[in-house]
Amino acid sequence: MSSSQNINSNSYSLLGNQWELQPQDPNLNIIYNILHNRGITDAQDINAYLTPSFKRSFHNPFLMKDMDKAVNRLVTAIKNQERIIVFGDYDVDGISGTAVLYNSLKALNANMSYRLPHRVKDGYGLNIKFIDEFKEKGIKVLITVDCGISCKEQVEAAKKAGIDVIITDHHTIPEQIPDQAYAILHPKQEDCHYPFKGLTGAGVAYKLATALITSLLPSEQRDKLIYSLLDLASLGTVADLGPLLDENRVIVKYGLEAMQNSNWEGLQLLMESAGIDLSQKLGVHDIGFKIGPRINAAGRIDHPYYALQMLLHQGDIEEGKSKALNLERLNQERQEMVKNAILEVEEKVANWAEDHKIFIASSPDWHVGILGLICSRVVEKTNLPTIALQEFDEHLVASFRSTTELNAVEVLNSVKDLLIHYGGHAQAAGFSISKDKYSAFVERVTQFAKDKLNGLENHPTIKIDALLDSKDISDQLMKLISQMEPFGVENEKPLFMLKNIEIVDPKLVGKDQNHLHFLVKTEIGNRYSCIAFKLGKLIDQITHLRHLDIVFSLENNTWKGHQSIQLQVIDIKPSTT
Repeated sequence: MSSSQNINSNSYSLLGNQWELQPQDPNLNIIYNILHNRGITDAQDINAYLTPSFKRSFHNPFLMKDMDKAVNRLVTAIKNQERIIVFGDYDVDGISGTAVLYNSLKALNANMSYRLPHRVKDGYGLNIKFIDEFKEKGIKVLITVDCGISCKEQVEAAKKAGIDVIITDHHTIPEQIPDQAYAILHPKQEDCHYPFKGLTGAGVAYKLATALITSLLPSEQRDKLIYSLLDLASLGTVADLGPLLDENRVIVKYGLEAMQNSNWEGLQLLMESAGIDLSQKLGVHDIGFKIGPRINAAGRIDHPYYALQMLLHQGDIEEGKSKALNLERLNQERQEMVKNAILEVEEKVANWAEDHKIFIASSPDWHVGILGLICSRVVEKTNLPTIALQEFDEHLVASFRSTTELNAVEVLNSVKDLLIHYGGHAQAAGFSISKDKYSAFVERVTQFAKDKLNGLENHPTIKIDALLDSKDISDQLMKLISQMEPFGVENEKPLFMLKNIEIVDPKLVGKDQNHLHFLVKTEIGNRYSCIAFKLGKLIDQITHLRHLDIVFSLENNTWKGHQSIQLQVIDIKPSTT
């Protein structure tokens, strides 16, 4: 098999991207070739990937380190009606994971309640004021969701207060773990032999829920409840950008299926408010662009309780609709805040020195809840790792979004002596810093990025899964692609390439006339409809080009009851052959 190759490496696409065609093995069909390039090569693994099963595709939750300890402690607490509290993070992952455990414990008749921190007033994770509150209220077991692994001091305080802490988390494990916790459920911790390391916070919470339900309920009841929790678990898995491989992919595949007829009234009302048509097959985009932002909006600019109470709502329909409308209002407010902040940050980016290799900007007007969104937009437009900070009286709070070439946690580790607190993942992290340390931070991080990224061109690379002949585009290929769903992080929708195609009737479409539509004429006379979202700016260029190379994904397009194959074009280049 040949190595991957840059296509027309001396020229970039009309959007300034570099194209990289993945290895093409003539002995494999298109889909098997794609899977091999993605590391799925064993026949058993390929079969498991193409034909997942709700019954067979999940790993035994008791393979996770400390799972037996956590379950035994909770079984005792439930039996003795000890007070249990679930403490979740303020984003979709923490909120949906909290809902998973709340509904599980409620079904098991536990004496339980929940808490969520306020992003601005409380900050990330546990803090001592919550421990003091829990002690006063007689809490005996505290379960964290999507947080806790970096809360050593708080866990020690909880133990002294007579509270057993069960941590469920997936964030980067610090040098000093909270070793006074009763149990730590984290698939990446040392000596944990759990087969899949990529679970999100909601995923780890789901595994605890399944273990607990399996231990306490008969089979005819437990399977139904375990299945019904999948839609909630899928929310955090998608929104927190968990890799859609192994168990995450199964959670989302069957979570979307369960969501179609959700057991949770609040989620149903939220989907209705978000304009989701349940008569159509649901997809990852429904979570990522409709449900997730509405849940996140509460935690970003108000209180996450609004979102959790929405997911847990039962009973009064009008009250539930009112909660959904409140999330809708918060989401619209969040969108306006992001829009204004992006206009401001674009001015700063325009004046930024390109050789800095990383973009860093702060403002007292950027709400801490939208910093991550600001960073993501800048990374998307510039391919520069980005840090955005909100200024407070004596300190700054920041979000960090990076590219694949620069590990965000590695960067922060290099300046940890300057930081008050930090944590996160390779491409998404957060931290806080005193104002008097900010200048030194900018200087050292800028130099770190220069050293790490020196010599690398700032041109995004598009990895193309397969070079097609027009005859390869068929209903059979569409069926095989559908077996690869759901698509997302590390299980991206396959990207294909057609070379030397002739375009017909290019035109601008859409409400704002910013999308591009054209037909492609192939060498065997077939014509396919092509849509290129937000690429209307290229119409003059492509009109004057005789032949093009295009990169695209394949979609089924339904119009007036008629279904046809459509090419969703993401990049275009003048053909050289």
